[in-house]
Amino acid sequence: MIFMRALNSHSASRALLLLAGALFGALSLNAQEPWREGRNIGGLTLYEGNEAQVQLGGEYTSGGFRTPSEAANLWRGGLNAQAETHYKDLVLTGAFSFDVKSGREMTGSMFTKPGFYPIDVLEFVPGTKTMQTYAVSGGMAWDTRSAWKPGIALRFEGINYAKRKDLRHTTYRQELEVVPSLLYKGDNWRMGLSAIFEKNSEFIQAEVVGAATSETYYAFLDKGRRYGTLQAWDGSGIHLAEPGLDRLAVSQVCFGSALQVSLGDSLYGDVEFAYSPGHVGEKGYTWFRFWKSAVTGKVIWNIEGDKGMHSLRADWAWSRQDNYETVLDKVTSGGITTPREYGSNRIFVQRQYAVGPTYTYESKRDWDASWTAVLSENRERGTHMYPFLEYDDGMMLETEAKGGITLGPVRLDAGLRFRIEVAEDHKVVDMDENDEGVTTFPFRLQYWWEMEEEFNDLPLLGGFLNVRYNFTIGHQYKFFVEAGCTACHAFEVEQLPGSNRQTTHLTLGYHF
Repeated sequence: MIFMRALNSHSASRALLLLAGALFGALSLNAQEPWREGRNIGGLTLYEGNEAQVQLGGEYTSGGFRTPSEAANLWRGGLNAQAETHYKDLVLTGAFSFDVKSGREMTGSMFTKPGFYPIDVLEFVPGTKTMQTYAVSGGMAWDTRSAWKPGIALRFEGINYAKRKDLRHTTYRQELEVVPSLLYKGDNWRMGLSAIFEKNSEFIQAEVVGAATSETYYAFLDKGRRYGTLQAWDGSGIHLAEPGLDRLAVSQVCFGSALQVSLGDSLYGDVEFAYSPGHVGEKGYTWFRFWKSAVTGKVIWNIEGDKGMHSLRADWAWSRQDNYETVLDKVTSGGITTPREYGSNRIFVQRQYAVGPTYTYESKRDWDASWTAVLSENRERGTHMYPFLEYDDGMMLETEAKGGITLGPVRLDAGLRFRIEVAEDHKVVDMDENDEGVTTFPFRLQYWWEMEEEFNDLPLLGGFLNVRYNFTIGHQYKFFVEAGCTACHAFEVEQLPGSNRQTTHLTLGYHF
């Protein structure tokens, strides 16, 4: 869900929602089946119907309203397939996707998902970058003859990210998720419980190829809020090339649980907790340790009317993340050098909170409309060098309205969204309690920081329009072709290269 992806983000953004539309994900147009909104795959045993779909498409993104790590022009193509099959006592689901992106004159983050981890590594030589993403997921749920419905869902995703111009880098990412679940079906109520295990890891390998030149390639290790170290890419402060190590590795695991409850077919709610410790480094060289806790929840209430279905939804989320930088030394004994850790300092703290309602109406006359509002708060505190302290607190409000209608073989969907910052508090403390002051300040990549702040904070107006045409070949093969565009305009732009951004896509699909 968009909501969970936003919570996992740890960029300089002061909001959980940027350009992704309704943060909580609009209610699916199958609102009568709210168990599909949760983690528990056993909820699929409550429904009927087989469905499968394959999509092949591409998109083009352009415009100057972007972060410095994004491409001015980006091409993307992909294929995805998904299916759900119901048997007498078993439900099977499966999905596969592959897509490739290519952007020219790109700089910035070497990570595949900038902001996911509390650190980042930036490079500054423009060049072409390509990214390949492949994902496989599946699950099964047993519809036993008793009230108990067990199930399990699995997901794997791999990403390859590369830049072939000095400073070159290759980045690999893997995600694995396993969610076993159990559902109990009562007379007019249902309760479910899910366990969550996830592991994600990513590592960056950088190199300079060819004859040596006088040019020095620099990199920046971001330790939070764009404070960090700027030096030659193979310097000891960047950690891309350490003695005995040829990469910067990050690893994180997640342990969580989720509880789901429903009354009849109209009221559904769930709550989820996750704890995610992680570290940066390997082979005894642990440069950073971080951990994150997150709690999310939602309530959905479906109200059946004479002419359609009304759905009321409320979502909320809270997360906390702390990052600690370790104090390491290299000790040589008997000709062998080993790392020794003496302690750690907490250098970055982040707290996020978001809440918002959603209203959706699905008419029996093949049209629907929805409205969402999200209020989010992001608090960050940087303590990169004692006694220096920087505190930032921002609150964003975003609202979106969208609707769709089916006219024969044609489906039209459109929407508008608006974002504005409603509150901000920024403080820099450079004096300790003894009023001795700070003689040295931590280094900040100031121009980069200012562009990202502008991208995240400016008022924004956006919208989208999609047109889908459904057709049949041979009286049995159901296809569709869809074209659409998503665009946004930011107000009062000063630092960024432009005020607008758009993505146009074309998709061919097949139902079977």
